Amino acid sequence: MNEFNVTFEPAKIKVLDREKFEEQINSIAQANSNRLVTIDSMADDKKTRAELRKLSKSLNDEKIRIKKEYNQPLTEFEVWFKKAVEVLENAISQIDSGIKEVEAEQKEERKKIVHELLIELTADTEVDSRIFENFVDDWAKASNFNDIKPKKQLIDSITYVIDGEKQKIAEYKSAKQSISDFCFGNNITSTPYIRMLESGKTVSEIMAVITEDVLFEKQRKEAEEKRKAAEKQRQAELEKQQQEYETRKLEESFNALPSHVGEENARALSQPEVVEHFKEVFDEKATQSQPENIFHAVIRVEFDIKFADIEAKDEWKKEIEASGGQIIEVPVWEKIKNK
Repeated sequence: MNEFNVTFEPAKIKVLDREKFEEQINSIAQANSNRLVTIDSMADDKKTRAELRKLSKSLNDEKIRIKKEYNQPLTEFEVWFKKAVEVLENAISQIDSGIKEVEAEQKEERKKIVHELLIELTADTEVDSRIFENFVDDWAKASNFNDIKPKKQLIDSITYVIDGEKQKIAEYKSAKQSISDFCFGNNITSTPYIRMLESGKTVSEIMAVITEDVLFEKQRKEAEEKRKAAEKQRQAELEKQQQEYETRKLEESFNALPSHVGEENARALSQPEVVEHFKEVFDEKATQSQPENIFHAVIRVEFDIKFADIEAKDEWKKEIEASGGQIIEVPVWEKIKNK
């Protein structure tokens, strides 16, 4: 059945007094087309506009009513037709569902073949076949197969993409090696720069960053070495000043001896060899109670001094004690007794 016979009579729409209607519309339009709106006429103008809009709407509503009545036979026909062919549409829908189900199964089979091709073509390479998953749906189209056999164009397409990925891997390894070698030559770690490569930076961009970092580190080390050298020099100067101060105080102490003490004894006390001798004589008992890293040497000097008077002796004693020394006086009778 491929025939659908329908007979219908085209309806006629006749407007009575058409000329009169047109004259009335034209007359109203002309009467208001050149209307000059002013502040004084604003209220009357708004009223006229409302009346004209009301007239236009009533005419349009009448047109819609007439069109609806005119289309009534067509509307009734369309309702009947839709109901009449509904069973046919249901049959088509059922067949269509079956076809789509079979096509989906066939596509899954083709996708399986594509996955097998990917695994086969990436074997013995560093390429991971899973990275091409987004291409599988397009590759599994029926146009790329003869039944379930892949066409040459499909194999060529997959091979081309895999070769491109192999090239990317080779370029990445080469770039990574260049970065690693450059970092090794400059004695810095390559880890942060390899991450930059992985994030998409070019080798030239990364090399520029490395060069800048190396220069910065070199300048920092030079500045640190200068600071340490200056600190070392300052410390040496402080130690020298301290040594000079201690030597000066020692000389001042011995120079404070009364004038009647022989110059020979004074010279002997100021000689380095005499001082070294004194350093070797120390009190072990005095150091045992001290903290582990502190060493105190006690210099013992024993000599006879004759002062002109008590005041001279007391003045000399004050000088020695002010320098950190300790005076132990031995009475004359004790010396005689020991002799």
